[in-house]
Amino acid sequence: MGGSRRMRRGLLLGVVALAILLVVGVAARVAVDRNHSTDKASRRGLLVETVSEYKNVETVAGGSGRGSVATKLDYPRGVAVDADDKVYVADTANNRVQLWVPGATEGVTVAGGNGKGSEPNQLDSPRDVAVDASGNIYIADWNNHRVQKWVARCSSACSGVTVAGGTVPGSAANLLQYPTGVALDAARNLYVADTANNRVQKWVPNATSGVTVAGGNGQGAAANQLNTPSGVALDIAGNIYVADAANYRVQKWALNATSGVTVAGGNGYGSNANQLSAANGVAVDEAQNVYVADYNNNRVQRWAPNTTSGVQVAGGTAYGSAANQLNFPSKVAVSILDKNLYVADYGNHRVQKWSP
Repeated sequence: MGGSRRMRRGLLLGVVALAILLVVGVAARVAVDRNHSTDKASRRGLLVETVSEYKNVETVAGGSGRGSVATKLDYPRGVAVDADDKVYVADTANNRVQLWVPGATEGVTVAGGNGKGSEPNQLDSPRDVAVDASGNIYIADWNNHRVQKWVARCSSACSGVTVAGGTVPGSAANLLQYPTGVALDAARNLYVADTANNRVQKWVPNATSGVTVAGGNGQGAAANQLNTPSGVALDIAGNIYVADAANYRVQKWALNATSGVTVAGGNGYGSNANQLSAANGVAVDEAQNVYVADYNNNRVQRWAPNTTSGVQVAGGTAYGSAANQLNFPSKVAVSILDKNLYVADYGNHRVQKWSP
């Protein structure tokens, strides 16, 4: 009897040991260096578990802890990617925009970087960034209530030019109030998520005033209203997509429309597949798939056209700093070339690239 018990105990211990080894092996496969080392080995793409085809993830900007040196970011809120997959980051708490070329281990300041302020060479809590075909940079300069344009191939020695808002906060056509998102169309018309005014404003080149193209009917949840719009994007047909943060939805506004149509969320605050919780950023690919930075759910959701639920394509495993996690994703961008996703991972002070 004693021998039999010892045998069963030995088998049980063996099974437990095997299970531990399996768990450790899987964890090692998906883990990322918690100290965010900047050496190339730690920045290579890692295979992680997601629920879609986006299986590889790597840090392409920051990720070595919070700071202001060239290798670091400090609460980045905005991200854009150009046709060469160069990444532009609205490095919010550092009051600058950093350019990271593919494979780089440090960024280069291409706007701001001269301390917090309202001078032409300064920024104050930049929240988003967009880049045109010539490499000119447009920045949602949040606390200055303006959008600044910085010419291509510039540096912190240059100054920006105000192309929208920028005198005082307000709701008149020539003013903005805490702009949080920016986007451009092929004609370089500028679209601004004018957050505190609950509207999206379109500014044509050299204009002195904007025109409301979405919202502008007071704060609310009706089809012609917005509530804290935090991001804006356009598709190739010129339709406007608005991250309607406090309505937990994305609204699509066709050209000259007087109301929007919900294309993501709109089912209240939550974490189910048909819900969002603070839609902070939005991007659209050529097939009109909508990608949403679902801030409080620590995930990016993709919504195909005419669907009632989204599919998780990044994060979503609870907040954290591992390779397969996000910590309050603020904005998302989609590469023109290969549909790779770039996520401003606000709480982790980094930008993550997710690819098939």
